[in-house]
Formats: sequence, structure tokens, C-alpha cells
Amino acid sequence: MKNKKSDLLLTVLFCAFLGGMLLLFLLLPQETFSAREKRYLAKTPEMTAESLRSGRFGEESDAWCADHLPGRDFFVSLNAHALRYANLQVTQQVYVGESGRLYERPVVLDPAVIRRNMEAINAFAETVGQDVDLLLVPSAGFLLQEDIRGLADEYPDDEVIAAAHALAGEHVRPFALLPVFQAAADPAALYYRTDHHWTSLGAYLAADFYTGASGRSLPAAEDYSVTREAGFQGTTYARACLWETPAETLELWDSGGQYEVRFSEREGSYDRLFFRERLTEEDKYPVWLDGNHPLVRIRNLDPTAGGRILVIRDSYANCMGCFLADAYREVVLADLRYYRQQLSELCREEGFDQILVLYSVGNFMADSNIVKLS
Repeated sequence: MKNKKSDLLLTVLFCAFLGGMLLLFLLLPQETFSAREKRYLAKTPEMTAESLRSGRFGEESDAWCADHLPGRDFFVSLNAHALRYANLQVTQQVYVGESGRLYERPVVLDPAVIRRNMEAINAFAETVGQDVDLLLVPSAGFLLQEDIRGLADEYPDDEVIAAAHALAGEHVRPFALLPVFQAAADPAALYYRTDHHWTSLGAYLAADFYTGASGRSLPAAEDYSVTREAGFQGTTYARACLWETPAETLELWDSGGQYEVRFSEREGSYDRLFFRERLTEEDKYPVWLDGNHPLVRIRNLDPTAGGRILVIRDSYANCMGCFLADAYREVVLADLRYYRQQLSELCREEGFDQILVLYSVGNFMADSNIVKLS
């Protein structure tokens, strides 16, 4: 009898839990955006004959239910912790270092991808008829190997960079950034703890190295006015779902220069590099140049500035582009994910003094748009 009462109690509690979750699911307002995960949640699926026949309605319904589960943040975090402790340091494609720092998982070393991308860059250099510079940014996971016990050997950044440099054609000039970062006084300060991007210090060191090797110069680091903005939680934080990970600080380095910034898909211009209104949003990284755009033009209004550079880039150039603006009269940033015209035509029309291909190792291996250059 005692066992029957216990079974009945468990059944009642289980049914009450399911019923309560159903009521909450039906009564609570649905959110459209997850601030912590920095993504839009699944929309209510539309039932049609075609969606039922194809099975798409069932898949969309599963995604919708998962995204709008009451107490979702708690359950997502609980699942992330379970994954982390079941797989040592790995959760949601993110590694957790001994220091608590969050790292993107390493890229897969794929010689075919490296060859494909380098052939496109070589062909582009031949088409435009001038040298094209190549700067690949190593990942935090590779550089901070001692923080990831037993997982560091999986990061092939040095092999990716060496292979890309070896395949560089006659008109492609590789710039070896990796030794510069390895020689830094504090390599950990070059990357965020909760995001895959480099910090302002990392972007400054890269820009200073590149401009110096190109016969130009930046202001000294101590000549920049630095503003610190607290509360930053980046992309690896959003993907790891370990919500107790503390926020960190963004640094905005201002040289005091005057600029004119234009975006290809907007009318008008802006007189600033930093879009501070973005700091009030959950995703604060677009504070630099308002995030990703097809084509960004930065004109240095200093009459003594000279030279024009085209940067074919990923999002790492949002921050570095602000530093390059101190060394050139005009910096043009082109993002192949969004820019639909032929860059070779832009080069012929505008006649840039320098062309730089700037990618993180991760995006160099993952971005299929580089082939558009050929």
C-alpha cells in the first residue's frame, strides 16, 4: 500500500508539473529575441499542406516549443552545465579554460579549403594587377594553450597560417602576425574572455605591426585616450549559456582625430568611429563602426593624411579599421558576406594604394565567400 501511495504521489506531481508548464506556456507572453543568446527565437510555425507534407511544420514546431519553453534560460543553462561536466571543458561548441575564459572550438585543418581560398586571393591579385597583402589573425585558443588542459593540441592555427603563406602567389604578400602576438607581454590581454574577437589592444598591435611594415605609423599607444565600458558579454558567452560567467570591459581608444564615415547602404555620413548608442544594447560589439556593413568608408579629415587602402575583411576589422584610419587618408572596408559587386571593378575605378585581406583563422576556414574574389 505504501508503494502505491508513493507511486500515486509521484504521478500527481509529474502531471501537475506538466500541467503547470502547459499553462505557463500558453499564458506567458512570447519573446522574440533572446538577449543572453543574442539571437532571434523561432517564430510560430505556419501550418500549410506543403509544410505538413514535407515535414517542415513538425521541425518548426519543435524549434518553436524549445525556444519558448517557460524558464528557458534556466533549462538552457542547466543543460550547458551538464554538457560541460560530462565532456570536461566542452559545452555548446565552446571550451571553458581553467581561468574561466571561454574559447571557440578549434577549426578543422582542411588543406582543400586553404588551397581554394588562396587560389581566389591569388587570382584577385592577378586581376587587379597589384600586390595584395594577407594578414591572418590567430585564435585565443591557440595563443593561450596553457589555459585549456589537454585540448590545446587541437588548435591548428599555426599550420593554417603556414599553409596559406606557402600558397601565396607572386603578388600576394603574407604578413606574419603570429610571432608578434606570441611575443606580447600579456597575450591574454589581446582577446576578450567572453568573445572570440580581439580586444582594442590586440587590434592596435596588429594595426601597428601592419602599418609599420608598410612604411606608415600610428600614434603611440599612450597617446590614445581610453574610455572603458563595463558590462560586455560576447559571442562565446551567448553560445556557452554559462550565465554566471562575469561580464568584462570594452576599451575605446580615441586618437582625437576627425573622420567622416559612410556606409554603402545608407544615405549621409557620420563624424565618428564609435557608435556609443550601441553600448545600450545587449550586443555591444557594433560600437565600432556600427557593426558589419557591405562597404564602409572612413575618411581622415587631417589634411596631412595620405594613402588609400582597401581592406577585404571579417568583423575583426571593425576595431582595427578605426586604428588604420589614423595612418591613411581613406580606409575602405569590404565585407564579402554582404558586398555583391565585383571588388576588382572597385579597385580599377578607385586605384587603392594598398589592398589588405584581413581574416581571423576561424573565419578564413569557415567563410565560403572568399571565393568571390576570383
